[in-house]
Amino acid sequence: MAEWLELETVDSTQDEAARLLRAGASPLPPVILAKAQTKGRGRFGREWFSPPGDSLSLSLILSEAKGHPQPWLLGMALACAAAGVIHGRVRWPNDVFLDGKKVGGILTELIEGVPVLGIGLNLNQMEFPPEIAATATSLALHRPGLYEAKAVAQKILARFFAAPLPQDWPALAPVWALFDDTAGKHFRLPTGEEAIAVGLGPHGELLCSVDGESRTVMAADAILGVP
Repeated sequence: MAEWLELETVDSTQDEAARLLRAGASPLPPVILAKAQTKGRGRFGREWFSPPGDSLSLSLILSEAKGHPQPWLLGMALACAAAGVIHGRVRWPNDVFLDGKKVGGILTELIEGVPVLGIGLNLNQMEFPPEIAATATSLALHRPGLYEAKAVAQKILARFFAAPLPQDWPALAPVWALFDDTAGKHFRLPTGEEAIAVGLGPHGELLCSVDGESRTVMAADAILGVP
């Protein structure tokens, strides 16, 4: 893999990737790694808590996957790679959990047609803001130690690239099943309705139940967790 772009501070590694892609930067770094983000974000524009030195904040630019028919599968595959490295679990579509609490997640975006996968992973935090303290955890809280972001990232990406990029759900489904902790979890749909996950469909979409009625939800549409 070509040389990574390593930054002390950035607003968001995803935003930096977007700037480079839109400017036609060459050579384009395959990975952007930041020690701190001032405006880190997750799905639906939610803020991602990433204090300096305590988190893995990285964006993977998959130029070779431009035009991928189902780009959300790439984010799901990266979530599985992260879960495998830290011995965690995944919840649809791309959240990573330890001890039933969220430790990280993947943000998949298409920028100039190129899939860009953002990784946020809590490493060394010993406490969290009150609004997420009950639902968040870190590697250090799970398994005491001091974790270095680049070393963890290298392990995750090595696992991710150890197999061909999934082109369809059947290629990813057996791997996802090893880590899946989705069934029975609650989601909020774009309609505001609360749904209970049943499983995943033939394209990696969520199969869920709303008051006993079956629904199918694509990865961009549902929010994991109901207040």
